[in-house]
Amino acid sequence: MTLGPIILVTTVDVQPGAETAFNRWYDEEHLPQVLACPGFLSGRRYESTLGEPRYLAIYELESEEALRTPEMQAVRVWGDQFPVVRNFHERIYRRR
Repeated sequence: MTLGPIILVTTVDVQPGAETAFNRWYDEEHLPQVLACPGFLSGRRYESTLGEPRYLAIYELESEEALRTPEMQAVRVWGDQFPVVRNFHERIYRRR
């Protein structure tokens, strides 16, 4: 598998009791919408086995421009999940 030159790494925690709804939304709505955006090559989610942040997502992108497309801007929101999101962080890494 060839990795894109850019990865986007996000971490997030959610309020206790909101995990099931959050994961359903992320897996069934958000992740497919993000992966349909131009320049996104793949995406995977992980759950911590110990401690926080609890959730990690790694997206492979063709370039940083993928983050600035109108399609990505439209789905780059938490929507109804905003009230339960805590500790959201995002980092962009370039392959060396």
